[in-house]
Amino acid sequence: MSAEASDMITIPRAEFEALKAEVRRLRRDAGRRLAQARIETDSGPGDTAPTFPRSQLAESWGVGGGSAS
Repeated sequence: MSAEASDMITIPRAEFEALKAEVRRLRRDAGRRLAQARIETDSGPGDTAPTFPRSQLAESWGVGGGSAS
């Protein structure tokens, strides 16, 4: 892809770097919003599925049941 001289512009490097940083920030924010929306719409196996605290799961699976010695 080539551009004619009349289609090209010059901007200071600092401004270019600032624009790139802003694009990265906007993409990161958009990705976070998308992930949050997916989390909120994912109801899992069912709305009535039971939930368990980590300690209860660890106890039933037989892991992490004791205190560190």
